[in-house]
Amino acid sequence: MVAAALLSTATANAAQLELNNGTLKIRTDNTYGGSIVWLSTAAGSLNLVNIHDRGREIQQSYYAGANLTRSGQIPNYSPWSWNPVQAGSYSGTPSIVDSFSLNNGILYSWTRPKLWDVPNETAQAVIKQWTQFEPGMSQVIRVTNQLVCLRSNNDAWGSPANRHQELPACYFIRALNRAKIYNGNGSWSDYNYPLLSSNGWGRPNPPKKAMAFFLANDFGVGIYSPASTTAWNCGATGTSASTDPTHADTMHVAPLATLAFDRQTQFTFNYWIVMGNQATIRTRLDQLLALYPNG
Repeated sequence: MVAAALLSTATANAAQLELNNGTLKIRTDNTYGGSIVWLSTAAGSLNLVNIHDRGREIQQSYYAGANLTRSGQIPNYSPWSWNPVQAGSYSGTPSIVDSFSLNNGILYSWTRPKLWDVPNETAQAVIKQWTQFEPGMSQVIRVTNQLVCLRSNNDAWGSPANRHQELPACYFIRALNRAKIYNGNGSWSDYNYPLLSSNGWGRPNPPKKAMAFFLANDFGVGIYSPASTTAWNCGATGTSASTDPTHADTMHVAPLATLAFDRQTQFTFNYWIVMGNQATIRTRLDQLLALYPNG
């Protein structure tokens, strides 16, 4: 197999960088904070990632401190905690990417994220991301995420508080509407996801820290996040079966861990994206479970 690094090229869109190993194609975008905005087969035109707004994508989003009511918040996000978001704020203001590169088969970004709840406030934090293909597994992408908190000692959000952290936040096209929990040893369980409501998302608890979402033709995408420690968020908005990555309807999943970040916390974790049919995904998940039980 040709090495991933030799097939990795910058796309025609200067804002995006692409990895293509002849099996899969993945793109990150510096106008979305370096987050993942594209997943497809190598030659495919069907993007599985929803990019309707800067709260979607496959990206990093973290929470810390107290819930505050602040000037400029919209009602849906007031009060709100300290929440740096890789792609940008709820108003669409993009985060600031200071470094964005493709070297030796690794997509890298260094981002100063925006706070989600107000239109244009840069968080006192840095978000870094390294994205590459898993060696020896052409259907698997490994992502390393890092948050570096640089908050002032006397900022308004205060001392650490337990918060659900999304490891990571994933938004897919709505057509990926067959949700399954992976139980290990080739076994799946169907997950009857709810629609987003005032009660939030559904809360599956995958025993192997892995779920997958499939199209009607059995092709899909799986997420393995060994850093997760509690039930996940999972659900949908809208009832369409849209394949449009800009559509408001979406499928969402976020592996969760309960963590309390302090003003100077540094936090790093790995997760894996697997693409293919059910047989391919379960084979690769079993390999990942054996290789990386703790991330």
